[in-house]
Amino acid sequence: MNITKESTGALTAILKIEIAPADYSAAVEKQITDYKRKANIPGFRPGHIPTGLIKKMYGKAILADEVNRLISDNLVNYIKEEKLDILGNPIPNLEKNEAIDFENQDTFDFYFDLGLAPEFSVPTDKDMDIHDYSIIVDDEMVNKYIDDTRKRFGKPVQEVTPSEETTVEITEGDKPEEVKEPVVEPAEMTPEFFNMVYPGLDLQTEEDFRKQVKKDAAMSFTTETDKLLFNNITEALVKNTELPLPDTFLKRWLLDNNEGKYTPEEIETNYSSFSESMKWQLIENRLIKDNGIEVTDADIRTYISTYMLRQINMNDLDPEMQKRYESIIDTFMQNKEQVQRINDQLYNGKLMDYFKANIVVHPKEVTYDEYIALASALHKHDEEHDHDHNHGDDHGHDHDHGHDHGHDHDHTH
Repeated sequence: MNITKESTGALTAILKIEIAPADYSAAVEKQITDYKRKANIPGFRPGHIPTGLIKKMYGKAILADEVNRLISDNLVNYIKEEKLDILGNPIPNLEKNEAIDFENQDTFDFYFDLGLAPEFSVPTDKDMDIHDYSIIVDDEMVNKYIDDTRKRFGKPVQEVTPSEETTVEITEGDKPEEVKEPVVEPAEMTPEFFNMVYPGLDLQTEEDFRKQVKKDAAMSFTTETDKLLFNNITEALVKNTELPLPDTFLKRWLLDNNEGKYTPEEIETNYSSFSESMKWQLIENRLIKDNGIEVTDADIRTYISTYMLRQINMNDLDPEMQKRYESIIDTFMQNKEQVQRINDQLYNGKLMDYFKANIVVHPKEVTYDEYIALASALHKHDEEHDHDHNHGDDHGHDHDHGHDHGHDHDHTH
């Protein structure tokens, strides 16, 4: 087995794989022996079928399967051993690959095109004019929250009803009267009320209470505004990172990998969006690798326990209950799609922590209505660019920084 690499451009190369009889003979003979032992052919006793007949009937298919296995295994091994950072998967080179004649050939040459990931640096210390929006909590919001909270902690008031009996006749077609909520006397603005709402803070005055409400409301918006900030940062990093791609190769790879799902015209139309996604995935993997960011199974299990089972501290449970909860978590962990979603969410959270500590952002206050307009514009942008990026790309969200080079199609066609 001999594999050589020839550069064909700044970010492309060709691999040549040469296969000789010494590479496959022993495996093919073993397969033929197994077929001879197991095959059921009318007129012959099992295990007594002539070797020549087995070769005639199955030899070509056995050889083709073994050659394909050699190609797939050795492509993976070569790329790993040479530490090649490739994009997508190797693509058979249709110009160089010749038709294979397994009846008359015993040596085989195969050629594969590679797309290589570029060298680049992420400008994390650069001012990229990124806005970190925070929603202004105005008096109207505070007043509404306080009014709702006072009612929630208020005392029901008994309604006064007429003393005399009243008879009501209901006929078909009559609509029942709307059921009214109990009249509630709002809680008084006292230190006792303040500390029922915020235990342990020892709030004594209405001014202290209003400040805490305002702070609490501002924090409640953080999850939403962080989504917008994360998007703004990723877009800025893609825009400001010098990151060329082997575009011609990637378009061919998309066409080959999607097996007719997209036409060449559709790939051309959507390629700019795909290339932005690819660039972000490369940047994301670089940040994760360079900064030792990782998500472990223990992190995922803790997330399931805390946020999905609402179980904050497993250590506080008795052994039997702990065992029961661990069994439930084990069941959750069997759902690969769910675990992958949690994995991605935790990675995004850790990336966000990194961004907040290392990326230059400019705080900007907006009203709630202004934020809704910004978020709506982002949603519209995402919908316009929402096409399938899940092309089996090695730089996707699996975050294992490996390369899945398995080839489920026949290389010998």
